[in-house]
Amino acid sequence: MARGEGSRKGLENGPRGRRLCWTVLDRLHPDSVSSPFWRAHSRPDPDRLLGVLGSSLPAVDLGALTDLSSEQLLLECAADAVDSARYWQDPDELDVALGDPRLVTALAPVAAQIVAAPAAAWWPTGLDFPQQVYVEKPYEGVIRSPRFRGVQIVLEVWREQTTGPGEKHRGQWVGGPWWSTPQWSVLAKDLERYGEDPPKVAATTRSRPGLGAVGLLLEEDTFGAPTALCWPVGASESVRAFEIDGPGDWLELVERYGVDVTGKRIAHWSMATGLDCRWTIPDWSAVARDYDVVHLTVHGYFTTSGRPLPVVEESSTFLAGWDPDTSYWLSDVLEVVGQPNEWIAEPSRQWRSAEDAAP
Repeated sequence: MARGEGSRKGLENGPRGRRLCWTVLDRLHPDSVSSPFWRAHSRPDPDRLLGVLGSSLPAVDLGALTDLSSEQLLLECAADAVDSARYWQDPDELDVALGDPRLVTALAPVAAQIVAAPAAAWWPTGLDFPQQVYVEKPYEGVIRSPRFRGVQIVLEVWREQTTGPGEKHRGQWVGGPWWSTPQWSVLAKDLERYGEDPPKVAATTRSRPGLGAVGLLLEEDTFGAPTALCWPVGASESVRAFEIDGPGDWLELVERYGVDVTGKRIAHWSMATGLDCRWTIPDWSAVARDYDVVHLTVHGYFTTSGRPLPVVEESSTFLAGWDPDTSYWLSDVLEVVGQPNEWIAEPSRQWRSAEDAAP
């Protein structure tokens, strides 16, 4: 199919990317306490936002992004944009306003400068095998090496939970799972069958200088765990990996392995997008026959997540609940390759190594 609009890769074309642009402008504005970009949150009308952008953009030093030291700033802005995602309900008012076509166009130069920043050079890169980390949080003082086995079991249950008819109550669809990832809902009967350590589809991210794992910081709907363990993990670089670096890659997966999930997703996704249509996502149990791991780049996240994409007539797809730089392992090839490092949450979306905190 012709990709057209669905394959455009600028950050401004995705709702999370636009939110990132706005957050960067807020952080770089000279008024660090109450910038006009921050004050606009209280009344996010598109016309007002356009006015703020026109009057306040000249005061923002986007040249600061050319400094490699801006990585921490960019990651903190990205964390704000990621955490504001809410694909199980009506969209955030600021997200709605930023979706105005005039603002999409106006934010394009800002998005281009973010993408060109040296500190963001790794955002579109593929799976970094030597730096993969599995994050366990919250960490509560008991160290037990994770086991990555039983993926096929999870994918079979995931398909059962994902497909089939939905439920209605008083004529309204009842919400079910809202995510697009190969994660199952572990029920009481599963704990009875498998114990406190049920099979899992492992999710990993890379480590970065000064950050034990990208997954510590970039997490949708984060619940604010105070501590975490970062386990170094590894797998052969010969594993079959699929990279999602933009809408076109996600559409390719849907076209090759798509499964109808309308019954279980329509309640949440119709609210999140305003679309009443048929919904399709990749059947991860089928993807697993051809690939061992699927990786979503940071760039792929900000251009694709939360953006309904047309597949065929009256059918769309939606990437939701998949955090930036996260890889989902669809076969039992992952192993722990070293001792974990403990990380402690700090205010203002920062994490500190427990080793640095030791007296």
